[in-house]
Amino acid sequence: MSKKIPLDMSSLLAAKGRGVPSSDAPTRSIITETRTDELTNRRNRETKTPSSEFVNLGFKVPKEFRHRLRKIAAAKDVSLVEVLRVAIDLYEKANPE
Repeated sequence: MSKKIPLDMSSLLAAKGRGVPSSDAPTRSIITETRTDELTNRRNRETKTPSSEFVNLGFKVPKEFRHRLRKIAAAKDVSLVEVLRVAIDLYEKANPE
């Protein structure tokens, strides 16, 4: 039987807050601009619903519908719930009781 040589893996882990990117890691650009359109920033929205008021809808949708919904939300930088909320508002306006 051959004797196993222990591997030195100390350079693979960093202590919390002391990690640095490797020398060959790609650089990222620093984002300095902020969006001025507050309607698309869901974190600053004044009409934010408390999470305790949310409930599950409990239904499934086709993959294509989910894909379309997510594309719309990503393009407008809003949540999926906000897209559905606007869609229901438009539906109610177009189809009054």
